[in-house]
Amino acid sequence: MADAALVRLSLAEAADGIRRRALSPVALAEAVLAQIDALDPTLNAFTTLVPREQVLAPARAAEREIAAGAYRGLLHGIPVSVKDLIDTAGLRTTYGSGMFRDHVPERDGSVPERLHAAGAIITGKTATHELGQGMTTNNYFFGPTRNPWNPEHVPGGSSGGAAAAAAALMGPLHIGTDGGGSIRFPAAFCGVTGLKPTLGLISNRGQFGGAGTSFSVPGPLTRTVRDAALAAQALAGFDPEHLYSRPGPAPDLIGGLEGGVGGLRVGTSPDLLNTPPAPEVRAAYEATLRRLEKLGARLVEVRLPHHDLVLGTIMALFAIEGGVGLDAIIGDRPRVFGPQVQRIMEITPPLTVPMCVRTQQRRQLVARDYQAAFVEADVLVAPVAPMPAPRIDTDEFTFAPLCGPYCGAANLAGIPSVPLPAGTSGGLPVAIQIIAPAGADALALRVAYALEQAAPEHRVQVPALAALA
Repeated sequence: MADAALVRLSLAEAADGIRRRALSPVALAEAVLAQIDALDPTLNAFTTLVPREQVLAPARAAEREIAAGAYRGLLHGIPVSVKDLIDTAGLRTTYGSGMFRDHVPERDGSVPERLHAAGAIITGKTATHELGQGMTTNNYFFGPTRNPWNPEHVPGGSSGGAAAAAAALMGPLHIGTDGGGSIRFPAAFCGVTGLKPTLGLISNRGQFGGAGTSFSVPGPLTRTVRDAALAAQALAGFDPEHLYSRPGPAPDLIGGLEGGVGGLRVGTSPDLLNTPPAPEVRAAYEATLRRLEKLGARLVEVRLPHHDLVLGTIMALFAIEGGVGLDAIIGDRPRVFGPQVQRIMEITPPLTVPMCVRTQQRRQLVARDYQAAFVEADVLVAPVAPMPAPRIDTDEFTFAPLCGPYCGAANLAGIPSVPLPAGTSGGLPVAIQIIAPAGADALALRVAYALEQAAPEHRVQVPALAALA
C-alpha cells in the first residue's frame, strides 16, 4: 500500500522536503511505485514502466548526492513520468503505435535530457493516443486509459496517461505534449492543472513530429499551479537544435505568481463558446468570470472573427507537418494504423501545394485575431471543453469536432494556456483555461494561481479511486 501522505505531496512540497533532507528520495520513489502498482492495472496510465530497481537506484544516488551537499535543484530526486511521444534513451518509446512497439531510442529528447541533468527520476512512459492523433487515449494497440474519477469515462487525449497519473497521485510531475489541446483536454477531464507553454519556451526536440513542428509543445501536468510554474521554469531554455526555440534566457515564471489580478483586463468572447458548452460548463465558466471580477479584474468582450477556421486549420497542420514527420520516422517499416487513425487518414484531403498555402494563410488569420484581442485584453478566459469527459465507449468522432475549436487556436498562434479545474458535473471535473499572449506564460499562471487560491472549485481534488489506493 502506498504511503498516503507522501503521494499527496505537491512537487513544491516534495522538493522542499528533499532539499532540507526531511524527505528521502527513496521513500518518495517507493510510495509512488506503490501507488502505480495499486492503480495502473485499473487505469492503464503507463505504456512502459521503468523496472523498480532502475527507479530506486537513482533515488539512492540522489540521496547520497544531497547528503554530500551536491543538491542540483527543484527536480533532484523527484519521480517524473514522460509521455510516450517523447524519446527516452534506453527506454521503450512507442508513440502509441504498434509500428513502434519495440522501439528504443538511442538518445533522449530535450525534456528527458533536462530531467536527467536536474536529477529527476523517470518512472515510466505514460499512455498516449496513437501517434498523438486523438482526444480519448483509447489506444488500439495498448488498450484504453481510464479516467480516475470514473473508469467508464475517458481521461482525454492525447496526454491521457499523464493526466490520469497526475490525478491518481502516481507522482508529483508528469510531462505531456499539446498539439491541439492534448495537455488541456486531459487536464480538464481528469481535474488537474498544467501548462501549454508558448511555442519554443520548452524544447520539443525528440518529441514525435521532431524539432520542426511549429504547433506541438511539451509541458507539465501537475496538481497545483505553482507546481506547473516550477516545472516549466526548470525545463525552459534555449535549445539550438529546436527550430522554434526562443532565444535568450528563460522568463521568470515564479516571481510574479502571487501578483493577483487587480486591474487586469480579462477578455471574454462569444466566438470562444461556439460550439455552445453544456449548461454545467457554462455555469462554471460564468462563475469563474464573476470570481475574477470580485478579485479586481475588469471584464472586456473581444471578437475573434476567424474562430470558425480553427478546427479545419489545426487538422490540416496535423496532416501537413505530422505527415512529413511520420514519413521520416516510419522509414521502411510496414505501415500499420489503428482503425481511428486510419479513419482520420481516409477523410483527410490529399496534400497539395494550394492546400498548404491556404492552411498557412488561415493560421495567420487566427493568430492575428488573437494579437488584436490582446490589445484590448491582458488575458482571455474560456472553457477547455464544452462538456465533461465522455464515456469510454463514445465514438470520438461525435465529440472531438465540438472540442477542437476550444483549444486549437492556442497552438495555431503559439500562445500559452493554463487549464484549471472549475468544479464538477455528475461526479466529473469541468475546467476553464487562461490564455495569454506569446511569451506571457507567467501572466497566465498568475491569473490561474489567483483563482486557485480564491476558491476550492479551482483546486485539484483527489478522486476517491486514488484516495483509497
